[in-house]
Amino acid sequence: MTEPGADVMARFVGPENVDSGREYLEALDPELHRYIMDFVYGEVYAGDALDPKTRALCTVAMLATLGQQLQLGVYVRAARRQGASEEEVREVLRQVAVYAGFPNAWNALATMKKSLEGFTADQAGA
Repeated sequence: MTEPGADVMARFVGPENVDSGREYLEALDPELHRYIMDFVYGEVYAGDALDPKTRALCTVAMLATLGQQLQLGVYVRAARRQGASEEEVREVLRQVAVYAGFPNAWNALATMKKSLEGFTADQAGA
């Protein structure tokens, strides 16, 4: 399944964040911007083998394991937008402690808490 990357990106990061995200990526590197929009969002995230909530929770786990706090904050909110509860995100991050170490889980939980400050129920999926 492929669809316009910007449409898929909007579902994960919120439509209000698409333009600024695209502008940031374009200024950073136009080719990277194209890869992310066409491949990451247009193909991988648009795939139907995993539902969007599972895909977002997998991304949360991987980013936490890699210690990528900036992107982790984005995908904690994406997981909430896709219907994951805060408790489900917490459980994924507890699982990170087992396989990637307690410091990674600790940092990830702190990032989760900060990223959800001001995040409203209206922004979260049902």
